[in-house]
Amino acid sequence: MVLFLVTLALVLPAVGRAQAKPDFSGTWKYDKSEPPGYKGTGGGWAVPAPTFVMRQTGTDITVESDTYGKPMKMVYKLDGSDNITEAQGESQSGVTAVVRWRTKARWDGNKLVLYTWTTALNQLRDTMTLSGSQLTIARVTENPGGSTTARLFYNKS
Repeated sequence: MVLFLVTLALVLPAVGRAQAKPDFSGTWKYDKSEPPGYKGTGGGWAVPAPTFVMRQTGTDITVESDTYGKPMKMVYKLDGSDNITEAQGESQSGVTAVVRWRTKARWDGNKLVLYTWTTALNQLRDTMTLSGSQLTIARVTENPGGSTTARLFYNKS
């Protein structure tokens, strides 16, 4: 009986600390970045969206924005599996092509990590944290021209 009570005393505090994952759903408006004026990579990849909408379910995260002048919808599966999306893309020189996007997500404690890759060899990792109605995104991008890092701040509207 004493062993049971000791075990219970050790297990219950750990159960109490287990918390539900934060809900990132909502409409998010861009506030600022560090470094100031961050514009993504030189080729325009990873430009901060002025506004985007996130919808979170138990199985996935959907992000909708029009960062590149056209509506875009990306789905990130929370089980860590890949999701493939194809969309018409246009280069800075005006060449159009079908771009393949590969996305996935995972939890890192209460942080949400979104991964995005394209057929143009671009990679993006957004690590998202919530603090009240402010969303902070630690963004790391890699492409053939190099890599960039930034912190982006959004407010829930």
